[in-house]
Amino acid sequence: MPMNRRQALTVLSGLAAAGLAGCDDEGPLRIAVVWSGWELNQFRDILKAYDGPPTVVYSAGDNITALLKNPVASASAPDVAIVPRLELVEDDGIRARLEDLVSTDPLPWQNLVSQGPGNSIKGAWFKVAHKSRVWCRPGAAPKLPIDWGSWVDECRTRAGRPGPRPLSIGAADGWVLTDWFENVLLGVNAELYGRLHLPPQGGWKPGDGWSHDSIKETLTRLAELWSIRGLFPGGGRQALTTQFHDSILDVFRYGRADMVAGPDFAWPVIKGYRSPAQERERVTSFRFPWAAGGKKPPVLVGGDVVVALTSAKHRGKHFADWLTGPDVARTRLTHWIEAGGFLSLNTSAPPPHPALDELRMELRGDIAFDLSDRLTGGLAGGDGRGLWRVLTELFIAVAAGSQPPNRKKAVDEAMAMLTALSGTGRPS
Repeated sequence: MPMNRRQALTVLSGLAAAGLAGCDDEGPLRIAVVWSGWELNQFRDILKAYDGPPTVVYSAGDNITALLKNPVASASAPDVAIVPRLELVEDDGIRARLEDLVSTDPLPWQNLVSQGPGNSIKGAWFKVAHKSRVWCRPGAAPKLPIDWGSWVDECRTRAGRPGPRPLSIGAADGWVLTDWFENVLLGVNAELYGRLHLPPQGGWKPGDGWSHDSIKETLTRLAELWSIRGLFPGGGRQALTTQFHDSILDVFRYGRADMVAGPDFAWPVIKGYRSPAQERERVTSFRFPWAAGGKKPPVLVGGDVVVALTSAKHRGKHFADWLTGPDVARTRLTHWIEAGGFLSLNTSAPPPHPALDELRMELRGDIAFDLSDRLTGGLAGGDGRGLWRVLTELFIAVAAGSQPPNRKKAVDEAMAMLTALSGTGRPS
């Protein structure tokens, strides 16, 4: 996201106060992350074992993009950054300022950060996420395996009964809606999915793009499911004010819903807030459904990648190698992995909770990285912008109105917004 003057001054003054500004090699190693709170504390605990120069970690939040891109913030540029947006590693201007790293990650993950001359590797994966899962309240899982059509039918049947609602959804968090869109699109047309983050000249074929029929099919499927009356606890209007954390509580604490689609980092909330009655039973989860007879789609994934800036004169590279190496995985990641919310590609890392072991194995297979974390231009951004905005408007139109929704109109309007924001339309 762009950093305005006030934000830049805030970051710069904060770093200066902490003794971070400047490029003196004898100063502390500056590490910028997006985490805060519990996650930031977990990371700082790991750094206690670092045997290199002193480290100072600061949470840049969404401003990490500006710290890496914007010259006004050059004095506060980090030596190392841990970024969730793959677009930051793909940006040519940023890549030119990054060290080449050595990676032992599986090839699908290496390929995500191997670009440019010689396919140099510019990042190493520290923490990854599985985002193609549906979690079920004990005793409430549908008969498995289940495909997309059967799942919609199951949800419609449950919505007509008294008792818990079929689904909870944290629609107040736009990334939740983009994860839904991405999972459905992967089941409709995974090949197109893999090209949507590219500019037209970067790999589209004639007829591709955001006006492709597969995009319309994806939006139509979402509209059909989301518009089911009685699908969500409190209805669609309440879902719009429900955050992801609360959607998990709807299922596993309060029993107001049967299922919630969510990444692996739903597990710490599930484990920590299950009702006493549920603690005695095994939590069920299943892969996000796709159409019957269709090819099994790639797993939707996300992650935090470590990059080292050349301005750090190899100190950053040394740190990145240490952080993603076997010794740290064996000795320092155990607590975070046991607490949940952390999956590692490092083969030296201890195994996660049994509820997450299948997810960890799937991460080493066919994967597709979170599209919303690769988009640029009008479709990029959160907080009511880009793809988040389009899907929120679609959700409002089909799930939160007082009258029966016009699904076709809602889908057509979403298609028009996507075409306009992408600035391309259908290539000729």
